[in-house]
Amino acid sequence: EYSETLMDIPMGIKAADYNSVKSKGNLVNMTAEINDNGDYIVVQRTDGLTLQFTSGDSPMRSNIHNNGGYMYFLNGSDLYRSLDGSSATSLGTVGGVGRGQILSNAVPGNNQKLILNGDGDGYIYDNSGLNKITDVDFYPTTSATILNERFWLVRDGTNEIFASDQSDGTSYDALSFATAEWKPDTVIVVISIKSALWIIGTDTAEYWQSYSNTLVPIRAVRGASKARGILAKNSFAQLDEYYAFLGDDGVVNLIKDTEMITISDIDLENKIRGDGTLANPPMPIGDIRDCYAFFVDQPHHKTYYLTFPSINYTWGFDVENGLPHTRESYGIGGFRAANSITRDNKIFIGDRIDGSFWLLDPEAYVEGTALLIATMRTPSISFRANVTIPSITVDMEVGQDEDPTATPVMMVRYSKDGGYNWVNHADISLGNKGDHRRKVILRRFGRLAKGKDFVLELSVSDALRVQIYGLDADIQASI
Repeated sequence: EYSETLMDIPMGIKAADYNSVKSKGNLVNMTAEINDNGDYIVVQRTDGLTLQFTSGDSPMRSNIHNNGGYMYFLNGSDLYRSLDGSSATSLGTVGGVGRGQILSNAVPGNNQKLILNGDGDGYIYDNSGLNKITDVDFYPTTSATILNERFWLVRDGTNEIFASDQSDGTSYDALSFATAEWKPDTVIVVISIKSALWIIGTDTAEYWQSYSNTLVPIRAVRGASKARGILAKNSFAQLDEYYAFLGDDGVVNLIKDTEMITISDIDLENKIRGDGTLANPPMPIGDIRDCYAFFVDQPHHKTYYLTFPSINYTWGFDVENGLPHTRESYGIGGFRAANSITRDNKIFIGDRIDGSFWLLDPEAYVEGTALLIATMRTPSISFRANVTIPSITVDMEVGQDEDPTATPVMMVRYSKDGGYNWVNHADISLGNKGDHRRKVILRRFGRLAKGKDFVLELSVSDALRVQIYGLDADIQASI
């Protein structure tokens, strides 16, 4: 005799509810919306990429900086600018091969753009063109910020930061410098927040505020420093009041004002630090330090993306809803994006593989001509008795109104041991042109032994909108 019940299979779980014995699920090229209780209410495909132009074969290697009506970025050894995202013009050569940085001091009449070429050299682009900084008190640097019309820069390999003259990024005074004081370590990154600076080193993060002083108009704030350093310089990224970076303990930290919190999940931390098994050792330190990050600013979502190019893995975290996901570009592994900027209600993406400049497009379900495979893997479920799963119903919406000959399908597989071994289920049709909200029924998952962990994985590679609203499993147990 059997009892039969219908149960919801969770599409994801909050980090606070995670049980390390279980598989917590994952979203690849998909993101989630949640309600006030943190429950998943829809999982949907991420936006695709539409090519705007290509500026060369070299990868993008800086942020995209918006200033004076133009977007500035480094591609290969050159500085480029674009007016509207449809083309770009080279402004000259700055050299370097490392990840660079571009920022400006907002001086009226001669707004100066500071370009760090990633190898220690600095350039200024202003009304006189592109010129290398030659002041003897300008030191090799790969990190800078702007505060009160001064550029503040890290003196690489030391525990110091130094500053430009006010309103002049070409001129530097030997006495305009500050030294990390709390627990002096090598300074890696300097960032500005409102009227203050965070000076982040290998082991600590110090908080400094502005005050009246001609040469060094900042001072350390007692009691505000954190015993948290940065492990990879280019893991630092900033969007509005949010700042994030990979800490010296292998976790990702988010700063807002003077508050610092951890945002990384167990999957990312195990990938970086290992899980104590031979099968999953710690990531080599060189691979960690090669990582880079940036934010994508979308309506209702601000996502921090951290990419490890050596292993082609990209982890994303939405600071608005507190949920992680991963992003993969077909044939590459990690997300192909190097940077992002929001301009005129459009989101532009620079390419880390070549000189492509993309539009992050909610109407695109591919990346150029490449597939964008959307995958949802559920958290594992288990039972205190032997059960049978005759069917699972997927409540979902698909959007395909253009090609009457298209026959999109969803690929399905499942595991009964928490994701270690997988069984391929038959592909399921997602309907024809004009079909939208659907109840897709998956059948014959067989018997699940007591205490075993069931995981369901759904993938769609066809170019159409995908939104999943819920999963209902028919469960039969002997009584």
